[in-house]
Amino acid sequence: MRQIGLIILLFFTSLAYAQNVEFKASAPSVVAVGEQFKLEYTLNKEGDNLKVPTLEGFDLLMGPSVGQSFYSSNINGKMTQNVTFSYTYILEGTKKGTFQIPGATVIIDGKEYTSNALKIEVVEGSRNSNGNQAATNRPVQPDANATVNDNNLFVKVEVSRRSLYMGESLMATIKVYTKVDLVNLGRTKFPDFNGFLAEEVPTPQRIELVREAVDGQIYNVGTIRKVLLYPQHTGEITIEPFELECIVRQRLANGGRSFFDEFFGNYKDVRAMRRSKPVTIQVKELPQLGKPAGFGGTVGNVTMATSLSADTVNANDAITYKVTFRGTGNLKLLKAPTINFPLDFEVYDPKESRDLNITENGMAGSVSFEYLIIPRYSGDYKIPAIRFSYFDSQSNTYKTIAGAEYNIHVRKGADKGQVETSTGNQVKSFKKEDVRKVGEDIRYLKTEGLNLKAAGVRFFGTTLYWLALLIPFVLFVVGAVLNRRRIKANADIVRVKNKAANKMARKRLKVAASAMKNHNAEQFYDEVLKALWGYMSYKLNIDRAELNRDNISEILQSKGVEEDRIKEFIAVLDTCEYARYAPGSNSDQEMGKVYTDSIDVITKLDKAIR
Repeated sequence: MRQIGLIILLFFTSLAYAQNVEFKASAPSVVAVGEQFKLEYTLNKEGDNLKVPTLEGFDLLMGPSVGQSFYSSNINGKMTQNVTFSYTYILEGTKKGTFQIPGATVIIDGKEYTSNALKIEVVEGSRNSNGNQAATNRPVQPDANATVNDNNLFVKVEVSRRSLYMGESLMATIKVYTKVDLVNLGRTKFPDFNGFLAEEVPTPQRIELVREAVDGQIYNVGTIRKVLLYPQHTGEITIEPFELECIVRQRLANGGRSFFDEFFGNYKDVRAMRRSKPVTIQVKELPQLGKPAGFGGTVGNVTMATSLSADTVNANDAITYKVTFRGTGNLKLLKAPTINFPLDFEVYDPKESRDLNITENGMAGSVSFEYLIIPRYSGDYKIPAIRFSYFDSQSNTYKTIAGAEYNIHVRKGADKGQVETSTGNQVKSFKKEDVRKVGEDIRYLKTEGLNLKAAGVRFFGTTLYWLALLIPFVLFVVGAVLNRRRIKANADIVRVKNKAANKMARKRLKVAASAMKNHNAEQFYDEVLKALWGYMSYKLNIDRAELNRDNISEILQSKGVEEDRIKEFIAVLDTCEYARYAPGSNSDQEMGKVYTDSIDVITKLDKAIR
């Protein structure tokens, strides 16, 4: 019996191996002229008759070298087995350029499989730079003897596009490029991305260096952060520079060696600050030509589906009407559509559900709105098809999609409109639509609230008559004077913005308090920063883009603000900035302290700045 079970297990194991055949090719994306590297083909099942395409631009030095590896694991009683077969070739780049290596073919169980194609860039370099060791897709050997400069160590903010429409997104990738021995990273100062709605793209915590060619030279490149950006206004928006402290290991010169170098090595670590160049993005207004009525600002590629839980119900039974949007684009800003439900339907606020993923290709997923509707009276009703318009970012045109139209039959039930009389009979009251129709030709008789007067009573010449003439004239004169003062006061823009600064800041802090109550640390610190910078912009009548941490101290000193008040303001800013990139320490107690300090510093500055 055990032998039969073992045979069955082996049969299903071999069947599992026969499925999902994987045939992959791998090689470095960038190599130097004369550098040897590995071209490797891997399979999860043994194959025959491997055919490699013509390798234009490369010399085949060796291969194929055939290898096999077996991996087996047992986790919680579940056996996992993997077999890998590899074919390795050693190649050498012979000339500069970008070359395509088409997919190779192999026969497995009588069926032909094709691997993925590869693109390899060959740049200028010294021949045999890696000696006899073939390069894989690992970083190039750093130069430990080189002096650190802007050519062998720099940082850069790369953007996927520099011109886009309002509502479209772009990917900002912060990278470090190095040819020296970069061993660690120190202090960082990330851009604020002012003018954008920023969504963090998940990246590995550990920064891995990979090869990348820049201006014909190979660098070790590490990706530090990726952010998906949505512009908040049209025109030019500048991404501020990124600052990074790099720790580089250098080999000491022979003359600088000492006795202890024999035991502790002859290297030293040096620190170098690097600052990227600002990046300017041009944001264009969406085209006005062909813009449909009711366009809500959604940009991307969207589909819509509607559904109804039931089309035949009793009066006062609940129905669920659901609208689901799927696709890519700025779906986070999508709002619930307006639907013209019948008047005799009681409609509740929609329940919102969002399932969105932030990827390198943008924001994708689905957004659903569920409407709970209750028909109160029997009859036949119609829910019209809803229409939704969006701007297609691929074709740069507006598109309108429509949902389905639904007919609902409501049977008689325990209508709320039925009233029982003293004789036990039930009389059905009017529906809303019936009352509207009656009101068009028959008016109800008024029986209360009448103001009747006796015949023959004179109003002309009485005290009430003269007051009725005098009071409107006095009110007109007073209103004209007050309106003139208001116009004069509003003409002073500086004074108006100065008065509105505190009001605006407290409004922002109120939103921050709500976020703190909901334990939403990211929104809390974002609103506090907007409150502080917005207050300064309004109070000092300086555009927000011209204010930053470096110049705010000088501006406040010129306004006669005490040094202690300035330090308190800077301290709150630093706390918020640090908390945005250290979410693990954002406790409710810390947010409460930041909230109290923000109110206190705004109150003090409001008294100090005149």
